[in-house]
Amino acid sequence: MEEARGILVDTNILTSKKLKMLLSINEPLYITPTILLEYLNWAIESRNIWLREGNEKRAKGYEGLIKLFPKLLEELGINIIDQDIDKDDLKEITILITQRNIDPGDATNAITTKKKKLKTITQDKDWQRLQDYTKEIIFI
Repeated sequence: MEEARGILVDTNILTSKKLKMLLSINEPLYITPTILLEYLNWAIESRNIWLREGNEKRAKGYEGLIKLFPKLLEELGINIIDQDIDKDDLKEITILITQRNIDPGDATNAITTKKKKLKTITQDKDWQRLQDYTKEIIFI
């Protein structure tokens, strides 16, 4: 498998106020299908919370984030990279989940960073337990 070289942008960066700092990075930026799903789940769950609270304006704001997500990725130069998870990877993912207490999404993304030789940009301290799976962790 060919190295991707670049940086995996963790979901918590995409949902933070630090998002625009990605414009200053001069390396290829990537998300995975797992991160795509996490982001969309976050946005739809947030929308649903505000709908239950009766705040349609805030709910519509999260709907707007969902609709604008493809444009945001394009503006930030973020590409979606395949994860190519196989049975051996799944075994390793389950070990990360059960032995290192890693979230399933992070475990899946860790396998991807290892296979593609990517760095990871995140605000999630759980990645400290995954330092052997990524070329470098950039905490912001």
